[in-house]
Amino acid sequence: MNQHEFTLKEERDHLSFFYDSRSRNIGKIQEFLASSHIQKLQESIEERAYIVLGWDGLFVHVAKEAHRDESSILGINFGTKGFLLHDQDIFHQKDLFFSAREYPILHADVHIGEEHVHGHAFNEVYITRAWDASSVHLSFAQKWKVIERYSWDGLMISTPAGSTGWSRSYGWVILPHNANLNVLTPLGNTFPREFHPTVISDKWRVRIKNDTTREAPIDILVDNRRIVSMESRPFELVIERATRWVRLLIEQSYRERWDAKVYEEQGMTLEK
Repeated sequence: MNQHEFTLKEERDHLSFFYDSRSRNIGKIQEFLASSHIQKLQESIEERAYIVLGWDGLFVHVAKEAHRDESSILGINFGTKGFLLHDQDIFHQKDLFFSAREYPILHADVHIGEEHVHGHAFNEVYITRAWDASSVHLSFAQKWKVIERYSWDGLMISTPAGSTGWSRSYGWVILPHNANLNVLTPLGNTFPREFHPTVISDKWRVRIKNDTTREAPIDILVDNRRIVSMESRPFELVIERATRWVRLLIEQSYRERWDAKVYEEQGMTLEK
């Protein structure tokens, strides 16, 4: 079952509100929707916008729709950490002022013979072994350097937003929201073993090919959505920064707090 099958959408004039009907905080969400906060948002945001009431996973799901529909997106935290979301205490202010920040996402383009598959990732693109395969065998190039004969459980390319999730769970750093960087992370056991997670410029194009002389079923996923699942056939995957970004709305007084969350997660405090 898709984890977002229970996402509900409510239209309020030029704002669309998204939330999960199964959320343990559904009572608080419904109270919010019936409160004066809605009018405050309607008066403070003039453009067409998607408002997410939930957690980071739901935000990423809705961000794809916002990107497709060329709408802005704002998140209000009804979950736990909420790296990408505003805390509800912003509504204690008399006035709200929102400004936009363009947030880069990844474009994944897969060529399999005559077949052409593509997708956009707010968090990450990753290639992983499928079914009962022991590993995947890939070669890849970042900028002009070609690296060959690597074998892993998988390989992940994460945005700053994605660095707070799966990439971090593999022991790598969290990138600041405004970093023009991506993280290249090998998954599981690797060969050769000297390859470690690497920070790369988000302006670099990464090209990945598989070694078809060593049969290994492969899955390719964008933000945990499988776009390719196949046995050993030649493919080329090109990952680069998308030409059009997601437009995030950030409350003016909250901008510093929004940026500081990723540092606080690592035990650091931004100096005033």
